[in-house]
Amino acid sequence: MRIVVNDIAASNGGALTVLKEFYNCVKENDRDNEWIFLLGDALLEETDNIKIRVRKDVKASGVKKLWFDFVSGRRYIGKLKPDVVVSLQNIITFGLKAPQIVYIHQSIPFQKIKRFSFFKRSECKLAVYQHIIGGIIKHSAKKSDCVIVQTEWMRQAVCESCKLPGEKVVKALPNVKRIDVQANSGFFQKDQFFYPTSNGIYKNNAVVVKADELLTQKGLSCQITMTLPPDKSQGNIRCIGKIPYSQVLEHYQTATLVFPSYIESFGYPLAEARRIGTVILAAETPFAKELLAGYENAYFFDPFKAEELASLMERVLAGEIVPYAVSDISGAQQDSWLLVLEQIRQVGV
Repeated sequence: MRIVVNDIAASNGGALTVLKEFYNCVKENDRDNEWIFLLGDALLEETDNIKIRVRKDVKASGVKKLWFDFVSGRRYIGKLKPDVVVSLQNIITFGLKAPQIVYIHQSIPFQKIKRFSFFKRSECKLAVYQHIIGGIIKHSAKKSDCVIVQTEWMRQAVCESCKLPGEKVVKALPNVKRIDVQANSGFFQKDQFFYPTSNGIYKNNAVVVKADELLTQKGLSCQITMTLPPDKSQGNIRCIGKIPYSQVLEHYQTATLVFPSYIESFGYPLAEARRIGTVILAAETPFAKELLAGYENAYFFDPFKAEELASLMERVLAGEIVPYAVSDISGAQQDSWLLVLEQIRQVGV
């Protein structure tokens, strides 16, 4: 069987993680089929049964990528004579005769917690993803033979939004790295808080700033470490920029994880911190409730109410919230990519 994997869009961040994890799974577990990875850059190495094709021209702009997805891609991929085509970039290649599987990890079009506006400069790009690109993603899902998503809430949301039967949408939880560190109870510092974040609006950094202001008004002091550029530091907030994963783990061991992000398809920090036994203050969202189900060190707040976050942080500072020994720190541990491989084999039969 010849399988073409289309992931021209992948270059960094979560998309690149998804690509490399899937590639490694294929390399380690499937030597019987022929694989062709279609990429925007030479990110992977070829093997006896895995070939790499690079299309930098397609990756040059969003318009060119959409043109490839809707028009030119059917001819290019069609010439490869695939038995199955797998898209890891949310959208299928329209017009292909071969069966197609699409892996959707863009959650913005499916969440209901926030409606972004075209008329606000800070939200315009996200509004495009929610309302325009989102429409394409949903149309693509309807046309595909199988949809892979990362969580149960996404599975239900895709089924509802796209009017798809449940058996057509498959949940494959991302693999969380094995963490060989001690649980944090012996290292916990109640005045330390940590948020691994970026500049996206939905990361909700503003609610942390406001919560800090509320704590300061009460005369309470702490240190809130965030992975934003250092020039964003203010009040009790210390911004340290991007840090190695080893340092992220150190913060999970000593600090309380604050996670006010309200849009994630998965939310890796929640799953990682759970494995260490970290106290977690998380925005009450479908993905957070799913990832932290049954975890005794999880506390939730309304992502748009800084006073609720400040109240939880105050309880941590007062020693009312401490890390307890928990019954289940593992969360999901299944190898999701083996499940994806099985779906590909079934579709290709």
